[in-house]
Amino acid sequence: MGYKGLIIKTFLLLHLLIFSVHPTKEEVDNNLIVKTVQTADAQTFVCVDFKSQPSLRHPLMMNHTNQLMPPISFPHNTYGDEGSKFEISSVEMSKIECPSGTVPILTSYNGSMSTRSFDKIIYSENGNDKENSQMASVVTVPSNFYGLQSSISVWEPDLGTGRPPRFSGAIVILQNGGSRVAVGWSVDPHIYGDNHVHFEIAWVDNDKSCVNLRCAGFVQISKKAIPGIIIRPVSTVNGKQYIFRVRIVKFMGDWVLKVGGELVGYWPSKLLTHMSEAADVISWMGVVEAAPGEPLPPMGSGQPADEGETKAAFFADVKVIDASRNFATPALKTINTVVTEPKCYEVGRPSTSDDGLKFYYGGAGCSPSQPIK
Repeated sequence: MGYKGLIIKTFLLLHLLIFSVHPTKEEVDNNLIVKTVQTADAQTFVCVDFKSQPSLRHPLMMNHTNQLMPPISFPHNTYGDEGSKFEISSVEMSKIECPSGTVPILTSYNGSMSTRSFDKIIYSENGNDKENSQMASVVTVPSNFYGLQSSISVWEPDLGTGRPPRFSGAIVILQNGGSRVAVGWSVDPHIYGDNHVHFEIAWVDNDKSCVNLRCAGFVQISKKAIPGIIIRPVSTVNGKQYIFRVRIVKFMGDWVLKVGGELVGYWPSKLLTHMSEAADVISWMGVVEAAPGEPLPPMGSGQPADEGETKAAFFADVKVIDASRNFATPALKTINTVVTEPKCYEVGRPSTSDDGLKFYYGGAGCSPSQPIK
């Protein structure tokens, strides 16, 4: 097996851990709810005291002293919060009107989280799960990383009909061993009860995992960029393109998340067994899942990567925070592309510029008349 093959196998084995993870959730105690907010999109959020959110009630966080964090001073050598200069607009999220000192948490989920973990994305090495989950990605070779940035194009693929689990999304993942954090978007009618695209975050630590704010793992600060919230507008083929810009930075010992200019919150390192110091692999990927026997849904825009600008989904402005603690564009020799089902999906050839790395990805999916080999 060559070096590239070894890297890809290592990558798959790292993600194989996800299949032994049972997603957890924790209902919000009614006694902690300060206010309930219903949005025009029929989403329900509850406002809870900042210190009453699940992560700050975790036993390991009882003596946590972080308060509402000041604006983060990010490492230099990167674009500003408004992003690079190409002609693309940022998505919008509705501000939830919660009282001062409280944070919003989405509670109007349609179904159980047990059918899908946000980054349960790689089939097992023996192929038993290959029909269910697929990805098209760019992944770094192992090194020490202290953060990332990326602009992710946002789409709302038509998933068609089919039994759950059935979803399509795009995510970035920082990981080290059995610990990882992820952020991106997904369309998942079973979880959200609609066909809209939602902002999602997740974490995994050994045998535990969680999506959004349903359990301890992420400390929410923003009242606008809220995990689970519907985001819009979305990109259209041959039409206007919309993105959201993501940064995850190791700061004051924790993994801090910003979306555009908004400080969302942070994953406390105390809750991530293998990521107290650094991550060792970063991946950017389109992901889909379908129930056994069901056709796989479209990924990204539904168009193949070679359709390119205004048609295919993409990741752009991709940089990592390296050992020098500065943002740097990954060298092409330090990344690999991984596509689990080339018949259905693809990743275009990555390119680099002063803004960072960029690549297109996606595909229309596969029907039962096109059996997966």
